[in-house]
Amino acid sequence: MSQENNRSNEIQEKKPEGFLIKGWKDFMAEIDKGYKKFQNHYEEQAKKNQEAWNANKDRIIKFFDDSKRNWDNTLMEWGMELEKLQNENKEQWNKNKENIENFFRESNALWDAKLREWKSEINRRQSESLAEWDARKQKISEDIKAWQENTKRKWEKGLKAWRKEMIKGSYLFLVFMIPILLVFFVIVALINWLLPD
Repeated sequence: MSQENNRSNEIQEKKPEGFLIKGWKDFMAEIDKGYKKFQNHYEEQAKKNQEAWNANKDRIIKFFDDSKRNWDNTLMEWGMELEKLQNENKEQWNKNKENIENFFRESNALWDAKLREWKSEINRRQSESLAEWDARKQKISEDIKAWQENTKRKWEKGLKAWRKEMIKGSYLFLVFMIPILLVFFVIVALINWLLPD
């Protein structure tokens, strides 16, 4: 009996130890199974994310390529319009420049003609009396004032036309630059929004 008791004690001692080992092994197996399940889920999710990223990447690249193409076409159109406006403004500038040169030429010619007229009158009238001389001098002063006022009016009229053309050119420049800047800011905002930091 003592052997039987020893055996039953050994069995009882082995059973709890075997029970702990079995429980530990089961616990480790569950952890290993859970880890593998988690790893498989994570790999599948990463694969799906990679596929979604590749699809989005292709769409983003296509979007930017299309945007660049549209932007280049828009810039080309704006460039042609600006060149056309520049040519028109250049023609207008040349016309205004020609008018200014004509104005100065005519003014100079009128001044020279008046000076010759006055000199010839002075030479002819040297023999006139002092009263006639004062009347002639008064007429010359009035002619000079009239010429100065006429010249001043022509100058102001030409300057006003030139200012209008400059304002028109500045306005057209702003009209074309504001949309360009708005499109640029929208593209920058889209890039910042689409690409994370």
